[in-house]
Amino acid sequence: MSTKKVPIYEDFVGGVPNLIIGNERFYIDIRDSRHSYLHHHNFAEISFFFEGSGVETINGVEYELKQGSVTVILPHHMHIIRTDMERQLRKYCCMFDLQLLSGMKEDSWFSRMLYGIGSGTPSSVRFKGQESERMEGIFGHLLQEFHNTSSPGRPNMIKAKLNEAMLLFIRKGLDVASSSGSGTSSPSAEETPLLWPILKYLHTHCTEKLTLTELSSQFHLSVPYMSRFFKEHVGMGFVEYLHRLRIQRATNMLLYTDKTITDIAYEVGFDNSRTFSRVFREQKGRSAREYRLVQMK
Repeated sequence: MSTKKVPIYEDFVGGVPNLIIGNERFYIDIRDSRHSYLHHHNFAEISFFFEGSGVETINGVEYELKQGSVTVILPHHMHIIRTDMERQLRKYCCMFDLQLLSGMKEDSWFSRMLYGIGSGTPSSVRFKGQESERMEGIFGHLLQEFHNTSSPGRPNMIKAKLNEAMLLFIRKGLDVASSSGSGTSSPSAEETPLLWPILKYLHTHCTEKLTLTELSSQFHLSVPYMSRFFKEHVGMGFVEYLHRLRIQRATNMLLYTDKTITDIAYEVGFDNSRTFSRVFREQKGRSAREYRLVQMK
């Protein structure tokens, strides 16, 4: 495993800061998608592939890329692309801050579906026919608006098109999950705008020494209320959700780095390697060492 490298962390959008409203960042271009290094970043990314073929691995799951494929990378999801050298991949690549998506705080369904990408629904889906043409048209409009800096209402149009692309992606993802029998459960009618900021905070701080007490304090809520809130609106307990996020990162590090299992355990947020080993086996059905060996064969 001497050829493995530590996942690269990127904190820029498009190579340089690109502001359209205040601190909200947005960038889009058309690029050849060659073999990439394993990396993650603090912004979201949605790509539309219109030429070539290849494979993208997102949080340890491989997705085949073809014409009409769309992938969504949430902040800090680790990913890497391998291309078919005879059919070079070309894509629209759109990078943005999640705060550009409108209605997240008011619409708990949208936030639930957004943060379910990669777990409840796939991180990559393929559009065909008129659906593909519609999605490609949206990316074309986004690129045009991005370059027309003097257009009246430019930020509003970018937000509108970006939201449309994300909603079409979520719909297609729900169809795929439903047909495979892995669809997500319907959200509770009592969901509140709290769901969006809580999930956002967890995804950002999941590798830190985070407890239910600290999370409750962050949002000025009692621990019993936060515990009930999580079970009702997320569908599982706080600890189980936190462990899922951490193991998700750990699987990538096992496959793509030379780090020891003990180092990985601490890096993704566990207090000790024994707890990490127990949780990993519960979620993956084998030990971390076995997982690394089997996946590398």
